[in-house]
Amino acid sequence: MKKFFKFGCLGVIALVVLVIIIVALSGGGDEETTTTVDTSSAGETTKKESPSSEKEETAADEGTLTEEKFAEITNGMTYDEVKAIIGSEGTLLSESGEAGTDLHTAIYEWTTDALFSSANFTFQGGKLLNKSQVGVSNGSDVTITLDEFNNIANGMTEEEVFEIVGGAGDISSESGDKGTDFYTIMYEYSGEDGFGANASLMFQGGKLQNKSQFGLE
Repeated sequence: MKKFFKFGCLGVIALVVLVIIIVALSGGGDEETTTTVDTSSAGETTKKESPSSEKEETAADEGTLTEEKFAEITNGMTYDEVKAIIGSEGTLLSESGEAGTDLHTAIYEWTTDALFSSANFTFQGGKLLNKSQVGVSNGSDVTITLDEFNNIANGMTEEEVFEIVGGAGDISSESGDKGTDFYTIMYEYSGEDGFGANASLMFQGGKLQNKSQFGLE
């Protein structure tokens, strides 16, 4: 009887120990599974690729001409200053005069991601003399009609013209120093009616010097 009781106790103890071992092993398996998920290669790949993608997008934007960059560039800047703003080298279109002299003139072009969109920058004596663009700046919603165009007269100030048409158009060209008699700026307006209708207004020294239109109604 004693042997049977002793054997029965040992059997119960062995059974309890076996259960504890099984539970322990099951808990360890869960921890390993969790660890594997947390340190999966997919998670590591996402963390590594994200900063790289952001850097590539930033680098691409830095080397592209945008409307904001075009507006930031002002006459009197050097080629290196313009290049630093845009973030890339321009394409030399024309060059005359001896480099390093006041008469040396060079025209560079930068393009954008948009089709048929570019800007030309003319440097003379190492300084930006003129900037012009096509399709780079399209931020103005102001349009013009044939009646408004006819009511505009050469000699009017920018304020007088803007009051007639409703505001400033997109700057297509700018040269000289602001506030001087030789400061020249040209605005482009889209027509309210007519396919491709537009108008150009050129101011020099703060006064309208030339106006031209195509297809206004």
